[in-house]
Amino acid sequence: MSAHEITPQQTLASLTSSLDTLEKAFKPLESSPWSETISALPTLERAKMDVLVSYAINDLIWVYLKTKGIDPEKHDVSAELERIKAYYAKVRAVEEPEIQRLQINSAAAKRFIHSSLPKSQHLPPQPVNSAAQLAASQARQAVLEQEEEESLRRVGKASRFRFVNGDGEGERVKILPGQNEGQDGDEDVDEDEGMDGGGGDDADEFFKDLEEEMKS
Repeated sequence: MSAHEITPQQTLASLTSSLDTLEKAFKPLESSPWSETISALPTLERAKMDVLVSYAINDLIWVYLKTKGIDPEKHDVSAELERIKAYYAKVRAVEEPEIQRLQINSAAAKRFIHSSLPKSQHLPPQPVNSAAQLAASQARQAVLEQEEEESLRRVGKASRFRFVNGDGEGERVKILPGQNEGQDGDEDVDEDEGMDGGGGDDADEFFKDLEEEMKS
């Protein structure tokens, strides 16, 4: 026989000692009705007493079946013990609530961050050479836009001041057919001044001649 093996005599002695201890623990409970014993207790303590006493009674039944050679695992007492254990776990959870650790929902956090970023930042990361090419392209585009703006400005100025020389003097505008293109702007101005000075007298003479012809 191995030194670690327990003999039936040792098992019986241990059982007898445990029963004596259990009787002493139950002695105060036998002195008064059970309802009176638990009525003065708080709700949590009352639940603990109900669970512990129920477990002790069913455990004694389990031990009794074992001493009679009956397999307690095939008896209803085993299922009852499991049910009492479940209630005991609930009481312990109320008595000592576990600290709920915060868990980050990574998928939800990723969706939240993705929706908060501008759409321009949703593009996949570009390599360094692509970034350099993008900068060069933007610079070329800026130069082209500046050249186009300058060209439009020059065309607009030429359209507005096409009758004015670069030095600010007015160019001669050909109005009448056959007008001498070789005359300069000063001669045109003199002619206009001459017409302004004697034009009235010539008109009077013209109308007088016309009136005499009509009378004759």
